[in-house]
Amino acid sequence: MASPDPSAYCQARRRLPFEVIRQALSALAERLWTPRAATARWCGRRVWVVDGSSATMPDTPELQAVFPQPAAQQRGCGFPIAQFVAVFCHATGAIVDLTVDAQRPHELTLFRRLWSCFAPGDVVLGDRAYGAYTDMAQLLDCGVFSDFRLHQKRKVDFRRGLRLGRGDVITVWSRPAQWRASCGLSREEFERLPALLPVRLVRITHAIKGFRSRTIVVATTLLDPVETPADEIRALYRCRWTAELNLRSLKTHLGMDVLRGKSVEVVAKEIAMHVLVYNLARVAMWRVAQHAGCDPRALSFTGTLHRLRHALPLLLLHAPPPSGVHDLLRYLIHALARDRLPCRPDRYEPRRVKRRAKPHDLLLKPRSWYYQRTK
Repeated sequence: MASPDPSAYCQARRRLPFEVIRQALSALAERLWTPRAATARWCGRRVWVVDGSSATMPDTPELQAVFPQPAAQQRGCGFPIAQFVAVFCHATGAIVDLTVDAQRPHELTLFRRLWSCFAPGDVVLGDRAYGAYTDMAQLLDCGVFSDFRLHQKRKVDFRRGLRLGRGDVITVWSRPAQWRASCGLSREEFERLPALLPVRLVRITHAIKGFRSRTIVVATTLLDPVETPADEIRALYRCRWTAELNLRSLKTHLGMDVLRGKSVEVVAKEIAMHVLVYNLARVAMWRVAQHAGCDPRALSFTGTLHRLRHALPLLLLHAPPPSGVHDLLRYLIHALARDRLPCRPDRYEPRRVKRRAKPHDLLLKPRSWYYQRTK
């Protein structure tokens, strides 16, 4: 009879070597980045989408020492927070690499740790947080092209520069006049950067019926208007939002928003297992899309996850597989291929929470303070 005590599961999770999970992630990556997957390119180039987020964990002294809570919160009133930056494959949505750290380093610092997964000719797609001169210049020196939204502090004038078309110009950025330690480079590395950097600016005017028009400017180092037309760059940056959807799938649907491990070692394993399960679902979606001849991003991640969870016990029950399992697999592929996301362009969803919060007061001081006042 199975014991209702969950301590055995916790002990087994603690004894599971992290190297086993790492090897499983490496084997899955080799299967995912096959030559067939590499054919799904944008203008003949591989595209990686980068974005960051955070996750909370139990309030233990060990986790507080490594992932301290925000400084604005009183001690004992907050939870340890870890921030992470992930690189997603634009074609499949799978996680190529991920780095985790405390909240103190900037997202750019974590992003620079992931440059080893880029190759010459690749394109990195991200929001305005990554569009710094130093990073775009360094990536271009490695043969990697950038496609970021223009930072809000940079002023743009489309009347100046080499005009390539409507809302499409090539301008020249100058290296910052003064070195700062916050740029992430030593003084010698900063001085080796080029004094001038040609950057292409593409304007996107987004007009939704019934709403005020919105203008977005994309800064890219893809300068050839024939190889990469402006409309292709506009369409590519529109796909940047898939990183937000991927993070939602990872944090909300897989439950990585709130981690449950109480030690640094268990938290690292928990994050790695979330990434492993996420990529397994993406591999299944990629295989189904190849079989059905559709875009894998058009398939529902949540629907894929639910169907795999229901089919897995049946597949394990019939191992080794008899002839009936092949019929089950064919039915599963057919069901996954039919579960597609509806086409809803320019959909506007206000950021509002439907579920009401419980009517409890917030913990604004340590519990010991409240305990002393009740005596």
